[in-house]
Amino acid sequence: MAGMTKALLMGMLLWSATSLAATVGTVTSASGRIRVEVLSETTPLRRGVQTFQVRVTDATSGKPVPGVVLAVQPWMPAMNHGISEVPHVTARDPGTFDVSDADLFMPGVWELRFTLKGTVEDSATVTLKLGR
Repeated sequence: MAGMTKALLMGMLLWSATSLAATVGTVTSASGRIRVEVLSETTPLRRGVQTFQVRVTDATSGKPVPGVVLAVQPWMPAMNHGISEVPHVTARDPGTFDVSDADLFMPGVWELRFTLKGTVEDSATVTLKLGR
């Protein structure tokens, strides 16, 4: 009985640590060769500091694109400005990145303007709508 309780507790801990991120935006890159998907654990999106997961895949095969260096510039088109601090981008598995410290401080429409370098040279813009 004690072993079963311990196993149940371990399973609950593992389940609670699992990311339940939802896709908040997907686009095809400027060249049409790359697909960029943005996921967030927080939905609906609200103004404030954001953390996203970004997946970069081949638009045709759906396979992750290795060897990509990703940069992002959050931009608010209605106000014609971005943010002063550059978000932190951390490469994870091939084609997967964590973007943190993106302070989208106003509600409304924001663009995440991505630049891809390395094995591909491309760009993509994902549009997000943030609530209050």
